[in-house]
Amino acid sequence: MAASQEFVIDFVARGETPGQWRLVLVEEGPWQDMTLALTRLQDRLYNCVEAILDGQIATQFPDSLGAPIVIQVDCYDAPEAEVGAFFTAFSQGIFEIPDYKAALESCRYASAIGFSINFGTPNEET
Repeated sequence: MAASQEFVIDFVARGETPGQWRLVLVEEGPWQDMTLALTRLQDRLYNCVEAILDGQIATQFPDSLGAPIVIQVDCYDAPEAEVGAFFTAFSQGIFEIPDYKAALESCRYASAIGFSINFGTPNEET
């Protein structure tokens, strides 16, 4: 896994089921450069996975130790088809990479890592 590096998780919340935690990343559009935006999202996703596997999240949020964690991406005004396809490929493929698969299997910091994505538009104030 990569060495510790600084990255942004927009917020951390308890999940929908008891004991579950959610790391929420907010991605806002419109996206002018699709390649750049998807690369940024990919980096953020890898950083979250590595922070879970390396114990950084458990250190900052001790109650999350050994819990299932969901990395959730909330997209606003982002191109749903392109981002959705990218996200599906990432979430289905990351633990097929031998190093990540082995790290998850031996991880004591989280019992599972899942992924979720939501699309919408920002609420407009009236």
